Amino acid sequence: MLTDPAEIKIIQGAKQKNVRDPQRSRAHFESILSDFFQGVRLNGHYLDLGPGQYDFGELARLHGGTSMGVDFDPAVLELGRYKGFETLELNLKALPQAHFDQTFDGVWNKFALNAYWTGYNEDAQKEMANAINNLVVKEGWAWIAPWNGVPKSSDLNEGQLSEILEMQKTAFEDLGFQSTLLTVDQAKKYGVNGTVGNNIIFTKNLKPALSG
Repeated sequence: MLTDPAEIKIIQGAKQKNVRDPQRSRAHFESILSDFFQGVRLNGHYLDLGPGQYDFGELARLHGGTSMGVDFDPAVLELGRYKGFETLELNLKALPQAHFDQTFDGVWNKFALNAYWTGYNEDAQKEMANAINNLVVKEGWAWIAPWNGVPKSSDLNEGQLSEILEMQKTAFEDLGFQSTLLTVDQAKKYGVNGTVGNNIIFTKNLKPALSG
């Protein structure tokens, strides 16, 4: 939730409607930390892919951590700078081709990646999973909740759409990620529900203790 008038003014220019909402609750993020991050100290340096209103960054900051927000929306980047976060302008579709001069103690992504971006391309799924994995230090964690909504322009059939989701799942699992399919209620609790191909979360070096 945003209360600073300057922050509210900045975020009104965001491309996504839900990001523009200053009344958006942080409860989803707190539920995620409660159920996925038990015993994890958030006092490191983290990468936030698609930071929105920087809810994760703010919660990490409360624990002594820092974060870099990565997005291509000018309003989201401006909000991050105003809040004092490090930011990087990048379309997440191009993440596999991006160069980072550092690795991170954790990588966070809540509803800002999509298996269908690359179409029916198994190698591209592996490249995206590898790009994320390579950004995490050896003992670091990753929490990835993709938004696997089918693009309106897609001409793939149901079988192909399902196969793409399986390609994404296999790409992450082959790198040691744990995949968790959420129930409808869990997806709502964590704020990753909606019209999507699946409600899946990929985690690394975390021990989910999911509740209903």
